[in-house]
Amino acid sequence: MRRLTIIAFLFLLLCAPAAAAQTANAAGTWDANVTSPQGPFKFQLILKQEGEKITGVVKGERGETPIEGTLSGKEIKLKYTIKFQDNDMVITLTGAMDGAAIKGSADYGGLADGEFNAKRASDAAAATTKAPASTPSASDKTDISGAWVFQVETSAGSGSPTFTFKQDGEKLTGDYKGAFGEAPLTGTVKGGKVDFEIKGQQGTLTYTGTIEKDGNMKGTVQLGEIGSGTWTGKRQ
Repeated sequence: MRRLTIIAFLFLLLCAPAAAAQTANAAGTWDANVTSPQGPFKFQLILKQEGEKITGVVKGERGETPIEGTLSGKEIKLKYTIKFQDNDMVITLTGAMDGAAIKGSADYGGLADGEFNAKRASDAAAATTKAPASTPSASDKTDISGAWVFQVETSAGSGSPTFTFKQDGEKLTGDYKGAFGEAPLTGTVKGGKVDFEIKGQQGTLTYTGTIEKDGNMKGTVQLGEIGSGTWTGKRQ
């Protein structure tokens, strides 16, 4: 009987490291960065975990997209689907989890690949993102109505699209004319921030930026889901 007790004790000791190896947990909010041949883009991963199974959403400028995957030990694999040129594209994120960080690679439906990394969103970071909400009163009278010319820079080249904006309070409408043809736009102006998108045959362009003290604008543009760039804008 004593021998059986010792054997059982040794068995528990041997199993302990294996149990510890399963303690990795991806549940929570992650600030993620992905690169592609057409540039980098950022988004959030909001994940839930049950055993090795992971579910959740990818949260970006265009809303939320379901995501699912697995976490085995420290190896994490996630998949979600986007629309690219009217076709479904499966994006696969694969990486190694090291505490509050993930580092790995991204596969764009087998057509391209890039780097993938993520860090857990901290309470301090969350507080920082909420801080601008207290500033709109200083710029409530900003009105960007009129004709504008933008200078857009991406890894694939540059362009100079023109925009005609019509602002009604925080609501923004207008027209775009550039390399992707002509199309209407919709968006918002809140305080010193401007956001709008253009839906055309080549996909959706999402512009996000700020209105500077000199009256000009600058920001970033998301080219669908796999590319991005920077822009500056001046009134014509």
